[in-house]
Amino acid sequence: MHKESHGFLYGILTALTSAAMAVFVKLAADIPNETIVFFRFATGLPFILLVASFRNTHFSMREVPKHLVRGIAGFMSVYFYVYAVALIPLVNAVTLSNTAPLFMPILVMIWLRQLVSKWRFVAAGIGFLGVVILLRPGAALLTWGSLFGVMTGLSSSIAVMGVRLLSKNESVEKILLYYFTLSTVLGLYPMIVTWKPISHWMDWGYLGVIGVLSTVFQYVLTKTYTHAPATKASMFNYLSVVFGGLAGWLIFGEVPDVLVWVGTALIIGGAILAFLDKTPPRPFKKA
Repeated sequence: MHKESHGFLYGILTALTSAAMAVFVKLAADIPNETIVFFRFATGLPFILLVASFRNTHFSMREVPKHLVRGIAGFMSVYFYVYAVALIPLVNAVTLSNTAPLFMPILVMIWLRQLVSKWRFVAAGIGFLGVVILLRPGAALLTWGSLFGVMTGLSSSIAVMGVRLLSKNESVEKILLYYFTLSTVLGLYPMIVTWKPISHWMDWGYLGVIGVLSTVFQYVLTKTYTHAPATKASMFNYLSVVFGGLAGWLIFGEVPDVLVWVGTALIIGGAILAFLDKTPPRPFKKA
């Protein structure tokens, strides 16, 4: 199978695990958001360290600035996402968090100084139109939860661009090692400040599942952007909206209507268009 096709397969797995995490974050409503964020990284860190040790991976000064940008952006995207899921309906939170592909072609131009094909913009536009239809623009866009959702998309786009750049010289294990270590350290103090005793075994179970899903999510996300161009692979993030909508329907009783189906069709259509476009980004022409 072609390397890029592997990236799209990992992209579908990324969307699945993202939606699953949203479900468990929603179920863990009695746990402070800061605790959820900390355990999301701290649970997976021992596993990442074990794999890194097995692969003889270690910290180094090479590419540290890129690791910091990717790590901080990724950490903030998780924070924004958890708050969005806690404050607004599941499908809205997942939808808004997946505005990352909208920012991706712009980031490629600004950060990499490259032009993407017009079809990438068309694909992003079609997908975002589906997002708008699912969102039902109105007063809800002005809530903190919705703002956190959009900020998730923006910070995620920066993080995945960082992964794409790092993957040229760094292994998946090293990228994850930096990210989980940095995020665990950043999340420790907020967790301590807002800590509330967790007495119910179910809540501990939710934290454990969130941690496991987060580790799987970060692995397949990193593999996605090491195998496929960011502007194309990011379109598959929209599929988590579909999975999130199905979860909201089956678990939380949110029954999709006609507009949901229309929005979903546009989202999938945008992803397919991105998949079919084989035009690579090209550098700006020199004057």
